[in-house]
Amino acid sequence: MKKIIGMTLMLTLSTASEARERFAGIYLDSSIPASQIRIIKDDLAYLYSNPIKDVDSEFQSMAELTKVDGPHLYNWVYNRVKYIIGEEYKLRGRNAVTKKGHTFPATPLPPSLLKRTNRYERISIMSNAGAELYLTGKLANVLRGLKLDNKSVFAPSPRVGIIQVGEGHFLERLLINKELQSEANKIKRLSTIFHEARHGDGHSEHVGFIHSKCPPGHNLSGFDACEAYSNGAYSIDAVATKTLLLNCKTCSIEDKTKLSATIADAYSRVVVRSHLKTEAQLLEEMATYQRVIDFYIGFIAANPKGAEASIKELERLQKQMKECEAQLKELKTPVHPKKMDAKPEGSFEEVSVEKSSSLMKSSLLRK
Repeated sequence: MKKIIGMTLMLTLSTASEARERFAGIYLDSSIPASQIRIIKDDLAYLYSNPIKDVDSEFQSMAELTKVDGPHLYNWVYNRVKYIIGEEYKLRGRNAVTKKGHTFPATPLPPSLLKRTNRYERISIMSNAGAELYLTGKLANVLRGLKLDNKSVFAPSPRVGIIQVGEGHFLERLLINKELQSEANKIKRLSTIFHEARHGDGHSEHVGFIHSKCPPGHNLSGFDACEAYSNGAYSIDAVATKTLLLNCKTCSIEDKTKLSATIADAYSRVVVRSHLKTEAQLLEEMATYQRVIDFYIGFIAANPKGAEASIKELERLQKQMKECEAQLKELKTPVHPKKMDAKPEGSFEEVSVEKSSSLMKSSLLRK
């Protein structure tokens, strides 16, 4: 789930006309305002029609693409995004459906799924509701889904492709520039779609490529807003943005600078260590702890009676010292984010480039 911190007024968008429709094979629910639907359609058409002459060196291998051009990029997205629902669509209550008796893959769930206690819950830009339905359904051993397109759409795989637009996707203060339909703003919105689409991939302990807690020292420490994979949602977000930016024909220097900042932010979320402290910081911490530990050892020796509280404090400090020693050892050991197998769990349909291109061409003819 891609989220940001901050609050502001929502960009004024007409909501007078709302109607569900399909565009290039993707179901756009009536919970999305008509003006937002137009923008989403234009963004997807831009992606498909992009000639792509320059490619970031990591993008093709990370996305496992045989070719990097507009049709292949759209196909990558389409295989992971089949339904888009609006911010106001309720994921519970009468929209929710369940089915018992489904057999989920006998693979472990991500450890972080069971430890999510401080999720990054300020402003949602977009979220992969389908992956969440799959993960929570597998955890409860109940097949979950939603009522969409006049039918029940279940999630037997994180690849079911149900994406929910959040209030931040069209938030005025998050635009790259003031032109809502500018190429730079299209690139930013598409990078979010690539990010959420990646949450439909992965299996076993990295199913859904779900986020983990940011470590001490990170500006989002304690929030589930980081990842330890070299090909997770933030990484695919970054390389997709870089590739689209390389091919942007109308981006100003300011646009490029702002988009580069979003790339840097995405990379900053890829963290493999348990902390982000420097060696100097750790040595200073350890020296401070040692001074206090030495004081308590002397104090307890001189005042053995009634020293229970001091002994507990000494034990706590010694534990902190050992943690610092372990962090220093970790810091001196080279580590790199792991590339994980992106093949998803469960049952899903892989659509060819020819098929997704045919769907896009038919929709473009009707525009």
